[in-house]
Amino acid sequence: MIISNSNPIKNAAKLYGEQTKVAKSGSTAKTGPVQQKDEVILSPEAQEISLAQKALKAVPEVRADKVKAFSDQISAGTYSVKAEDIAQKMLDGGLPAGLR
Repeated sequence: MIISNSNPIKNAAKLYGEQTKVAKSGSTAKTGPVQQKDEVILSPEAQEISLAQKALKAVPEVRADKVKAFSDQISAGTYSVKAEDIAQKMLDGGLPAGLR
């Protein structure tokens, strides 16, 4: 077994203390490495996806004009749907995945 006087915890604490001193003073030691700022570069595809996501967020989730039109028809008693149309949508797979 090898016993040495170096204590890794003390060494780590010493290094941490030196780093915080440098960060507070704004200067670096002459022997220390120069730290570069992190940088993110998005590919053109990622930029297009980001634009598409922003455009989707701008679109309202509910089409108020359609909701109002259907609400008015239901209130007036004029809203009707043909059973054949419903059956055709079901055969075409027009139902949401959870209702199939």
